[in-house]
Order: sequence, then structure tokens, then C-alpha cells
Amino acid sequence: MPQDPAVIQQQIEETRAELAATIDSIAEIVSPRRIADRTQEQLRARTAELRQRYGPALGIGPGPGAPQLPAGSGAAAGGVLVPGRGPGGGPGAHRLSPRDVAFVRVVRWDRVALVGGGLLLFAGGVRRRRRRSTRRG
Repeated sequence: MPQDPAVIQQQIEETRAELAATIDSIAEIVSPRRIADRTQEQLRARTAELRQRYGPALGIGPGPGAPQLPAGSGAAAGGVLVPGRGPGGGPGAHRLSPRDVAFVRVVRWDRVALVGGGLLLFAGGVRRRRRRSTRRG
């Protein structure tokens, strides 16, 4: 049963439009920029999750596991608390005991994300190189 050429032409145009929309959405999904954005967002989410879960236990985030700094004590560079004047009035006149000094861990989450991104790029490069070498050989 032959169809009207105008109907066939209309179906072709509709199919072409659907195909163009599908190709555009696929191109958006596999775009390197979109992949990088999604990977970055996943890293941020994972980092936040790890920070929330393990940060208090390691003393790097708020929570019950975070070390409490004594009031009135100054913190020197490197996160070591330095007590005030000791017996005799002079600085450092007494020995420091473990209860006088506390170490505070500081995690630079921006650097963690950078290292994670670098590792992903490195792994991607290795994978790409392996694929190229298997194609040649």
C-alpha cells in the first residue's frame, strides 16, 4: 500500500530531528569538559563524605574526637601548643610534659582534591596509552 510522499517526508523530518537531539545529548554526556565537571563533583562529594565520617576521629573536623585546645595557651607554628612562662618567671624554665603539648592535624582538602584529580588524569593517560599500543600491535 503506497503512502503519500508528503507523509513520508514528514516522517523523515521527525526522525531526523529525534536523531539530532539524541546525538546532541550523547555529545553532551561524553564531552571532556562535562566528564571533568562530573569527576570533580564526585571527588568533592567523596571528600566531604570522608571528611564527615573520619575527620572527627582523626581530629581534623568538628566533633567529639577533635582535640580541645586549653584556654589561654598560644599556638606556635606547626600546630604545637607552647605553654606560658614556667616556674622561675623565665620562658622555658620548666620541661614540657605530654599534657603541655598537643599536636593538631590539619588536612588541606583542596590539596587532597588536586592530588585525586591528578591521579585520575594519570590513570586515564596510562589507560589511553595502553589502548593505543594494543591497536598498533
